[in-house]
Amino acid sequence: MKSILKNILTIEKKFNVKPYLSRWLTKAPPALKDFLEKENEYLKNNIKPNSNILDVGCGFGRNIKVLVGNAKEIIGIDYDKEVLEVAKKELKEYKNVKLFLEDAKNMHFKDNIFDCVICMGNTFGDMPTIKLQVLNEIKRVTKKGGKIIISVFSKDALDAQTEGLKAAGFKIINIKNGVIYAKQGLATEQFTKSQLKNLFDSIHLRVDVIKLTPISYLCEATKG
Repeated sequence: MKSILKNILTIEKKFNVKPYLSRWLTKAPPALKDFLEKENEYLKNNIKPNSNILDVGCGFGRNIKVLVGNAKEIIGIDYDKEVLEVAKKELKEYKNVKLFLEDAKNMHFKDNIFDCVICMGNTFGDMPTIKLQVLNEIKRVTKKGGKIIISVFSKDALDAQTEGLKAAGFKIINIKNGVIYAKQGLATEQFTKSQLKNLFDSIHLRVDVIKLTPISYLCEATKG
C-alpha cells in the first residue's frame, strides 16, 4: 500500500474515469446531490448571457447543459477520452459547444479569451499536486474583468465524500491532510476557507469564498 500511496502522491495518476463518474453521479448521497444542484443554480444566476465560457474538467457535460442556452460559446475540456466521447453524444445538438481532450495545467488556448472559466463538482479538488498550475492556467486564459468560478468540498464533506466515493466503486486506502486517496489512483482534496483564500492570493486573485452548502464552498474571483 505504501508504494501505491507514494505513486499517487508523486503524480496525478490517470485511470478510466467513465464508470466511476457514472456511478458517482447516479448513486450520490443526498448531500452530494444538493451540492451539484446548488452549484448549477449558482451558475445560471451568476454568469452573464452571451458569454464565452470554458468548463475545465467538463466530464459528461453536466454544467454545459445548464449554461448552453444563454452562452455565446462554451468550450469543455477533460483529460479522459472516454468521458469526452459521452459528452460529445450528450451535447451533439448544440452548435455553440466545442470539446477538447486537454491537459488543464497546459491548455492550448490564447491568453485573455474567456469571459468566464468554471471548474465544478470538486474537479479542482481532484488535482491536489497540480492545483496551483491549473489555477494559473485558468487565470491566464480568462479575460481581464472576467470571472473564475470554482466549487470544492469543505472540511465538513468527509462523510458524504467517502460515502459517494465508495458508492462509485473506489477503494479508499488513506486519508491524510485533507486528501482522500483511492487505490485506483484518485486523490481528492477538501479545503478550509482560509486555504482557498491563500491559494488565490498566491497568484494575485481576490476571491470571494461562499459557503454554498453545508459540505461545499464556491469560489468566485474576477481577474484584474
